[in-house]
Amino acid sequence: MRAGRTVPVIMCSLLLMASISGCLSSDEEPKKSSAIELIVYYDATSGVLEENVQNNQQVTETGVELTFDFSYTKSSAGAMETYYFLPGDGSSAVENNAAENGEVTYTYLTHGLFDAAMGGIDDQGNDYFENITIRIDKQITWGDSNTADPNVMNIETTPDCSCPAPEKIVVESTVVNPENQPPSPINQGQTVTVTWRMLNSTDATTVESAPEQVGDGQDASWMHNQYFVEPGTWKLEVDVTAEGNGDERVNVNHVVKILYESQESIPNPMSASEAENASQ
Repeated sequence: MRAGRTVPVIMCSLLLMASISGCLSSDEEPKKSSAIELIVYYDATSGVLEENVQNNQQVTETGVELTFDFSYTKSSAGAMETYYFLPGDGSSAVENNAAENGEVTYTYLTHGLFDAAMGGIDDQGNDYFENITIRIDKQITWGDSNTADPNVMNIETTPDCSCPAPEKIVVESTVVNPENQPPSPINQGQTVTVTWRMLNSTDATTVESAPEQVGDGQDASWMHNQYFVEPGTWKLEVDVTAEGNGDERVNVNHVVKILYESQESIPNPMSASEAENASQ
């Protein structure tokens, strides 16, 4: 790679791209302005981030890894020098030396509907790119165990790009009232009354479930689809009230999905015949 040339060329191209495109890529293909024939194969243009939070502590977080194969890209003016991918999430372009590696891989760690770009530069300075839309949803598995006063779950819906807010939040929640052991005349276990509440980013009540009674050793579930999602921090609350004296401890389990409209670009996988030729 020739030092001092690749980054300025990419930046000029990306500035041009930003001036002619909005948040999402259009249906029109960019006009060819160089000798480069950009051929890129990719199996996916969407994915789901997965986060696991237990008792207010993050246990795991798994990003979405996408791979773009530029191996068939060529230039009539010279040898390919650089392949790059701009993810559209505020991160810098990921670059590969074309002579060493034909694949560019990027891992998304935030949700959104991203206007990305993929392109190549040859050894004569010719640069050509195309826009691509990437959709990254998020699923959060959240738990609070052995509690009489469940924690509030915060749901961050602000995408990490200048793009639309999520289409909806899907909530699947279960409250389990574990059976008290060992049972006795003075330890029969208590029935609890459970109410779910969804609050928007201004803390004004958006929706509240009907109160539900959950006996000892039983469970109850609540499912809710929240549309018209404002960017910000939403809150999912669970009120638990025990009948009689004392507190009855429960386990709370939420699965929350932050979903965007399906506006991602169509994948472009390598055909079986091309894959066979590539392996020979």
